[in-house]
Amino acid sequence: MSETEEALFYMKILRHQCQLIYSSSGLVTGILSLESLNIQMEINSYIIIYILSLLVLGGTANYVYQRRKNIDEMHGMMIGMTFGTMAGLITGTFFVIPTGNFLLGVIIATFAGLIFGIPFGKLGGHLGIMEGIIAGPMGGIMGSMLGQMIRPFNLSLFMPFFTFILLITLAGISYAVNCKANCCNQKSTSQTTKSNRQSTGFFLVWGVIAIILIMASVILKFSLETKIDTTAADNKKENSNTLQLPPGLKQFAKEERKETVLKEGYQEIDLQITGLKYSPNLIIAKKGILLKINARAEKNAGCAREIAFPDFNVNEIIPAGGTKTIEIMPANEGTFSFRCSMDMIRGKLIVN
Repeated sequence: MSETEEALFYMKILRHQCQLIYSSSGLVTGILSLESLNIQMEINSYIIIYILSLLVLGGTANYVYQRRKNIDEMHGMMIGMTFGTMAGLITGTFFVIPTGNFLLGVIIATFAGLIFGIPFGKLGGHLGIMEGIIAGPMGGIMGSMLGQMIRPFNLSLFMPFFTFILLITLAGISYAVNCKANCCNQKSTSQTTKSNRQSTGFFLVWGVIAIILIMASVILKFSLETKIDTTAADNKKENSNTLQLPPGLKQFAKEERKETVLKEGYQEIDLQITGLKYSPNLIIAKKGILLKINARAEKNAGCAREIAFPDFNVNEIIPAGGTKTIEIMPANEGTFSFRCSMDMIRGKLIVN
């Protein structure tokens, strides 16, 4: 393969990754009802931060490619692993947080990791290619898991932290390649002077990139929660002596059954959310009448704050220490499950 063909090959990698951005954003629009979730601005923020992160990843890839002739097998293996993991990690994380679609996130992020990991792993020979193959799915799965688990928590704090990790990882692999290409092969004073100038420019460029990306992660709005209603937050205080089961025993918690209350044109019920259970965890409702669930979450409810009714395509995040009303139209009789985002805390809705 000539240098021109090789350059075109690596350009195709970046083009495929950009296509993933547009396909992901299209899937986001098709899967979610933006009117019900009211997170159009937040989704735009995730697309923006993903594109910026991808530009940094692509710029780093170009920097490495330009110095490929000075890269040995060990450096090539590390490059394949780094690019595969980070491409999968950022794709999975930035896709799953706004969409909540774990399965699709794993698939898209895994392919993103492979698209970057395998070609750049090639710089380290056959072992480097294997590193890229392993790192792609690993980064995609970890990113999707991270995105799913972090959804109910403080995303405004998480995003700058995650961006910082991305920056130091890519800056680190760039620095390793820079040292291998410039510092380790010095033979004269003039080469040393040139290397020092290149190192200064290297740090200046990464300094500018870090400022831009960190500022974007701080300024953009990432919260998935709607306005918090805390008017009743302090009306009830937890009894510190109440027995709390450990997470491993929560499936043995006593079943708590409660019927909805009929109002004019709808039925409603209050739902308390803790870190261990939904109360009640068995709701009895009437068929054909709009159901309003007034959910209130404790401040330490964790992943239980994200409650899903899969059969009704409902997925809501309840503000920590706040309340939110979930509306469902039970058109058919039957038993329907509801659960937290990690499928650890569960309940049932029985429609008669």
